[in-house]
Amino acid sequence: MSIDFASSNARGTDLTVTYAVAAEVLRRLAAAAHVATPGVEVRAGWRRVARVVRRPEGFKVVIGPVLLTASELVVMGVLAHEVTHIALGHRAMFQRLKVGAIAAIVLASIAFFALFTLQLLHGTGNWWLWVIEVVAWLALTFTPRLILLAIARREEFEADRKAATLLGSPDPVIAFLDWVATLTRDNRWPIPLRPWMSTHPSLAARREAMLRSHVSISSGGQS
Repeated sequence: MSIDFASSNARGTDLTVTYAVAAEVLRRLAAAAHVATPGVEVRAGWRRVARVVRRPEGFKVVIGPVLLTASELVVMGVLAHEVTHIALGHRAMFQRLKVGAIAAIVLASIAFFALFTLQLLHGTGNWWLWVIEVVAWLALTFTPRLILLAIARREEFEADRKAATLLGSPDPVIAFLDWVATLTRDNRWPIPLRPWMSTHPSLAARREAMLRSHVSISSGGQS
């Protein structure tokens, strides 16, 4: 099911009016996605644009004040992306995977240092054994993080595609990606750290994927 994403494209300056619009858009999106309408919270000083959080009473979409200055089209793209995360169960699954990854890293570290201590006590002199153990520890430490990042980034691409389907057009999602790019939030990590720290693909990669997906759907519809 898709909804009408017609927008005035006017930039909001009245936070009360824009908040009301965001809440109404969120209600319509949740109904179209067949999920309970999440609450909306504007968190002052928050650096993120938007994020789904789980509360005892249900899901809530927390947004930064900067989103309330964006166009309606951008707000719709952002909220559709977040609602899609809820509909697909991404946030709950990601939290479980995150706990598992942390547990795997902790266990690998405990095992390594226990073995390291035993070898020191027994005074082993096989240097190649030390190398193997260090390599194994690095592999066991980094692999869970890499798997977690791969899954998180795949979920972002999936949420973009599903949001476009929900809205009946990729335009709001592309508008949202272009708008976020103007905030320079894609550069919050230095280049060497981005592959390791960022759970999101680059905005350019997400935009390109949206355009490819749109072309594919359009071509399929014409054949």
